[in-house]
Amino acid sequence: MKTRYLAMLLPLVSAAALVLGQGQALSQEPDSEKGVEPQARGPVHEAFAQPMTGQVEEPDIAPREPPDPVTEMPPEEKPEGNNVQWIPGYWDWDDEQEDFLWVSGFWRDAPPNRHWVPGHWQEVENGWQWVRGFWSAEDEDELQYVPPPPPSLEAGPSTTAPEEDMIYVPGCWVYQDERFLWRPGYWVEHRPGWVWVPCHYVQTPGGCLHVKGYWDYPLHERGLLFAPVRIDRQLLTARWTYSPSYVVRPDFLISALFVRPAARCYYFGDYFDDRVARRGFVPWVDYRVNNKIFDQNFAFYRHAFQRHDGWEDSLRQLYAARRAGEVPRPPRTLTQQAQVIKNITNNKVENTVVHKNVNITNAQNVTVLRPLKEVRNLEATGLAQLGRGSPPKTAPPPKAIKVQEVAREQREQERARAERLREVAQQRQKVEQKLHVDGAVPQRPPQPPPQPRPQAKPPALPVPKPPAQHPAAQPPPVNHPRPSAPPRPQMPRPEVRPMPRAEPPRPVNPPRPKPPGRPPRAPGE
Repeated sequence: MKTRYLAMLLPLVSAAALVLGQGQALSQEPDSEKGVEPQARGPVHEAFAQPMTGQVEEPDIAPREPPDPVTEMPPEEKPEGNNVQWIPGYWDWDDEQEDFLWVSGFWRDAPPNRHWVPGHWQEVENGWQWVRGFWSAEDEDELQYVPPPPPSLEAGPSTTAPEEDMIYVPGCWVYQDERFLWRPGYWVEHRPGWVWVPCHYVQTPGGCLHVKGYWDYPLHERGLLFAPVRIDRQLLTARWTYSPSYVVRPDFLISALFVRPAARCYYFGDYFDDRVARRGFVPWVDYRVNNKIFDQNFAFYRHAFQRHDGWEDSLRQLYAARRAGEVPRPPRTLTQQAQVIKNITNNKVENTVVHKNVNITNAQNVTVLRPLKEVRNLEATGLAQLGRGSPPKTAPPPKAIKVQEVAREQREQERARAERLREVAQQRQKVEQKLHVDGAVPQRPPQPPPQPRPQAKPPALPVPKPPAQHPAAQPPPVNHPRPSAPPRPQMPRPEVRPMPRAEPPRPVNPPRPKPPGRPPRAPGE
């Protein structure tokens, strides 16, 4: 390890561009709870971000039932924001380790006028399926279950952008009058500080739910994302409460983000190996919706830094150099991170850049997680230092993540809200299980009727509203409140198009035979 880093000695870059946390030394010794192993790679909580796929993908199936959800206590500090909420965690099936991994809850500055409808585990024919959560509009009282949409007709923009500062949004099918109509793609003006999340479908065992498009914040401004953890089985059988304590660095997230379309999920960390690529993991910078269009979150940063010479090229080189072994790959656990940081600190190369064409230091390259107690004024820059010269006005300004203490009473209130969200998930699970058993919604796109006809009302999901924050839990006023969200973009009217033949979706990973149930592995097993 030492030889590998010493071979990369290059001139030091200025300290101003290399802020991990102003005035803070690198943490070398992990300080995690006994029986809890923070992971420096894994799934990104779906309430933080979800990639668009353009198709309804066949979900991965877990071969056995997940454990009961972990009881979480929100941490003692949270970031400033307009509407910061605690979103509870959930179990994720790790097919590489053939075990469940806990995706930690996190603090989220909720998208304007949206509330979170959590996902749930549903037993299906070949095992257990994770049904994704989604951000529902506050003015929606119910959502209709509809058949899966036909294959996408999206082939990329047919015209150039009307103006330079515009981003293309892919088209989608819209269900009206017992048939699907095609809404063509359209151009949206790039709005600094805002990401347009296109309309999309959430697949469930009982049918598909259509989620309308909405404005959200850029990734580095959405809150504090906590590391997923492996939990000792003995803790799961005891009366134990977990409080996340390690945060994923916002700038690292941008530098090591992957999409797994079959799971419709982002993953962060070391997924640079060729074997991982064969399992369906695609680097964020290379992923395309329908093989044509940039992911909406990457499109935001790409557009924001398009006038910052070399930013996108340097980001792509960082991904390629890690995969080729020219730049060390990030550690996979907190323990590994501590050892790597200790090595580069002893060798005094922590502030040496990792590659002549990539302005990232050794410390930045391997520091995935930071303790919550060290997060005060941690900067989120969007990796602006990758470009040459000063960032343009369109680039996201560096933002110091300011946190504030959360009183015990407020934490208890947030914990109660999280329990209520779990009740919402259980209600949703019962509705979708009944629809699945009854076969109430077709599982293939229906043939359109010759003429539109009055629509028989499809089955619907009543959307329970989350409980309002208790007055005692209301956060103090924000020093610099965010501006209001931009108006919804003007979209083309849906139109009749010939439906391509719908082939049954094929799972990326074939279902495994269901083995006898057993609890998750202990860390280190």
